Amino acid sequence: MKILLVQPPIDYIISEAYRTEGLGVGYIAAVLRREGHEITLLDAHLLGFDLRKTISEIIAADFDALGFTATDVHRAALIRLVKAVRPAKPKAIICAGGYLPSLAHDRLLKACPGLDFVVRGEGEAVAVDVFGRIAEKKDWRDAPGVAYREGDQIVANPAPPLIRDLDSLPFPARDALEMSSFRVESAGVAGSRGCYHNCSFCCLRVMNQINGSRIPRFRGPENVVAEIEEVHRKLGVTKIRFVDDDFIGPGRKTRERALAIGALIKELNAGIKFMIECRADEVDEDILLPLKEAGLTNIYLGVESGVQRALDTFNKRATVEQNKKAIELVRSLGINLRCGFIMFDPYATVDEIQQNIRFAKEMGLDKDAAGGPAPLITGLKLFHGAPVTEKLKEDGLLLDNGFELSYRFKEPAVGLMFKTALVCGAVSSVAKRVKAVFKRKR
Repeated sequence: MKILLVQPPIDYIISEAYRTEGLGVGYIAAVLRREGHEITLLDAHLLGFDLRKTISEIIAADFDALGFTATDVHRAALIRLVKAVRPAKPKAIICAGGYLPSLAHDRLLKACPGLDFVVRGEGEAVAVDVFGRIAEKKDWRDAPGVAYREGDQIVANPAPPLIRDLDSLPFPARDALEMSSFRVESAGVAGSRGCYHNCSFCCLRVMNQINGSRIPRFRGPENVVAEIEEVHRKLGVTKIRFVDDDFIGPGRKTRERALAIGALIKELNAGIKFMIECRADEVDEDILLPLKEAGLTNIYLGVESGVQRALDTFNKRATVEQNKKAIELVRSLGINLRCGFIMFDPYATVDEIQQNIRFAKEMGLDKDAAGGPAPLITGLKLFHGAPVTEKLKEDGLLLDNGFELSYRFKEPAVGLMFKTALVCGAVSSVAKRVKAVFKRKR
């Protein structure tokens, strides 16, 4: 069966260091090829295609089925792609998987009638099952993990259990890296799936719950580094971005695993440099120094806020002091640092915004790597099903416009500051606007 898998374009620029291939479609492509399907992979985001170019490439392709991966950032592009492609490919099966279809399958199917079905939760087993049935001309509507329209109703089948042995999966297909016309800075590697923590704004646990589990799963260090070695050997890539939501983890076993991965990377002696994401309460010299010696150059640290109330609202189970110590430690070790930071949340007060501004300045978060101003005017992003989304609904602050989830600020003055800050775009300007708002309110 001929299947085209697509990662849609994204309409904003991502730093080259963080511009990597779509691992979701890469894994789906790999398992389907193992089953004998003829797979073409189009990563429009990595290749830098705009919407028009992507539509043209899809329509020109020969396929029996078309599958999209989609998160919230792909929402508008996905709907426009399906609307444009469906008339040109009336006999093709068109489907979508990923975070957006998983967390908002009913909304997506209603908004996008050109889709035949969507996949909820983890996709590899579902893809093998569904496309196997389609290839054999069997009914796919009762397949686990599938959601589809039946008349005016949306039917969502229970999802299959999560894949427990991640080492059993083939390495993701990296056609897009091979096709890329520019020198790719890094390749993405997923060493685990899921997270032990339960931050209220995150949808990871919600995704896993679709498949009936909350427990994260880990690939063996040897399997992870074998993939890195293969990427280096085949593509010459020497920079690896671990996409794990928490590379280090909270306990002894997860820390030992992280160190084992670092030691094996060092043994490759291939000049591999890598970047990770982790929490502020997990970093110390005992783990960062060995990882740095192994090639760690960049850390994305989930700081989120300099306000304790906000950290508690986000269920971070961390303190402002831990955030400060982590930032200082990473910088003292000469490791490049980027921080996840949420300046505005719907429960914030004017005093807390000022406190966050002071924290950002004190910790140097208002400067980029080159010393220029860094935009920190970030608001809490909502995901369907995330705990904080449900809390906002209970508190009457949620604005639900279908796909678009937003919120009212509990203090109107904070909402006004957020709007003016978006125009200014820098934390120093926000401080000036805060004073202006105070004057107007008085």
